[in-house]
Amino acid sequence: MRIRIVLLIAAITAAIAVALPAPATAVEVAPGVAWTPVVREQGPVRINVLELDPALVHGVLSNNRIAGRERVSSMGRRTDAVAGVNGGYFGPSGDPVGVLAIDGALLSEPVDGRSALMLGPGGAAVAPIRFAGSVTINGEERPIDGVERTRGLIPACGGRGGDVPTARPNAVLTCTDSSELILLSPSYGARPPREGGVEAVLRDGTVASVRAPGTGPVPRDGLLLTGTGDAAGFLRDAALPRSQAEIELTLTSARRPLDLAQQTLVVGGGPRLLRAGHVAVTAKAEGFAPPQAPAFYGTFVAARQPRTLAGVRADGKLLLVTVDGRRPGWSTGMTLPEAARLMRSLGARDAVNLDGGGSTTMTVRGEVVNRPSDRTGERPVSDGVYALP
Repeated sequence: MRIRIVLLIAAITAAIAVALPAPATAVEVAPGVAWTPVVREQGPVRINVLELDPALVHGVLSNNRIAGRERVSSMGRRTDAVAGVNGGYFGPSGDPVGVLAIDGALLSEPVDGRSALMLGPGGAAVAPIRFAGSVTINGEERPIDGVERTRGLIPACGGRGGDVPTARPNAVLTCTDSSELILLSPSYGARPPREGGVEAVLRDGTVASVRAPGTGPVPRDGLLLTGTGDAAGFLRDAALPRSQAEIELTLTSARRPLDLAQQTLVVGGGPRLLRAGHVAVTAKAEGFAPPQAPAFYGTFVAARQPRTLAGVRADGKLLLVTVDGRRPGWSTGMTLPEAARLMRSLGARDAVNLDGGGSTTMTVRGEVVNRPSDRTGERPVSDGVYALP
């Protein structure tokens, strides 16, 4: 049966390269997974749509760690995924920019208030996400500013107090904070900063040691708290060897805490596109209209670009959609308002924009079914959203 499905997919992909009528016929790739390639002749615009049972959908982290990047097709083949798309934004090192939680593990904190796709016991949803974290050692509590990233650097801003020049989301800035406490786990996959501050090694909920930065990696069997400024002072004063350390990491939506352990996937993007079936492109609120770079809005929001989109239908089905772009004669791409209207036409009631541009990629059975826009082909990314067997 699988050989037959793969051959059918190959035949449809070949048809796309010639001339595919619109709308195209959906292909049942697997139970609960349908793929539909569509061509809109005006433009033209090439669209690929996955309609999914949310219970089948999971997140995949590139290389099984934060550091580094991996192609969407490679992640799909590595996990034997049925189909999937690229996920959220990321920095050059592969560090996710915005919230990412996979199977209950928080791998990146939110850019405060940006919209995210959530998959959990209640199905799929789109909502803005916020973060609150803390550690208590010897009765003293200190907020945790972030997880699995370089301390002192906040890509896209929107962090906790003290960020310079702003605590609001901003797509073109990396804010700084000279006083941060960051939690690292073995998932980080890189060495922490070597300069300044204090580190505390935690094992089994207990402070194992306090050390200077650069004296060792993140322990394979524990966690690392790394702090600068007043966070370094907190670790010096409170993190005595054999002290108990209690860590709380909380995501909230609509001021209600999420049970992180119950969330299969939380992946950030932005901006939101649809709310309750109405077009609601929240670009300014989510930092995609930065005042110090007025042209960014025109390029990112108002211009036609490749897009990766996620939406939730009224019946609970999840839609993952790619729109090819930057390829004259093949596909022009879409503006974000056009992408919002596309998602509404596909039946979505709520929708969010994921990472697009050269990152936009969809795979079916490990094969790329769209045309990524980079001249070098498929772009390695930080994470992906997949239907797994």
